[in-house]
Amino acid sequence: MASIEFTELELDALKETMNIGFGQAAAALSEVIDMQVILNVPKIAKVAPAEIASFVRSEIENPDGFSMVEQFFLGRFNGTSFLLLPANEGEKLVKLFTDDFDIDRSGLALDSLERETIVEIGNIIIGACVGKIAEMLKDIVTYRPPRFFAGPLDDALIDRHVHSSGGLALVFKTVFHFEAEDVYGLLFLVTGEDSAIWLKKAVDEMIDGIAI
Repeated sequence: MASIEFTELELDALKETMNIGFGQAAAALSEVIDMQVILNVPKIAKVAPAEIASFVRSEIENPDGFSMVEQFFLGRFNGTSFLLLPANEGEKLVKLFTDDFDIDRSGLALDSLERETIVEIGNIIIGACVGKIAEMLKDIVTYRPPRFFAGPLDDALIDRHVHSSGGLALVFKTVFHFEAEDVYGLLFLVTGEDSAIWLKKAVDEMIDGIAI
């Protein structure tokens, strides 16, 4: 079956929809950190699942080390979503979300803290993204518990998380605007062809509704 294609108009409409969902996620993060957070999606792209690794290399200057939160979602719309953060960006988040960062970077305490922080953030963002799409599809999804991974790009991303050459991967470049600095990451939504067809139809219906 041919790959599902999205037009630029469809991707723009989906990006604006995600910005609404991410606005809700930013409000939730602001409550956690007690600091204003602005979260938006400046870029969205569609790639084949088998091309995810090369896409990451083109977007991130040094992708050898990273932190990632993965979460499976189930429903009529189903698949895998994961938030990928370069290692230095993940460390920035820990500094922002922690009052006392005077911990040895190589210590287990910081590793555990970084894992908990990124899992919490990933859970909120993935829920906002998948939840907004499920709302568009008039669907209800359930989630499996999020999982945290850290390590090199090839071993963790290609071998463990891209199981099929079918379907599609939507990539949302996420930018966290904090009072002190910005933090960026990539949010991947990997789903099968049936879910992709439903999503494309829902986006087209949304566009038609706006045009009326």
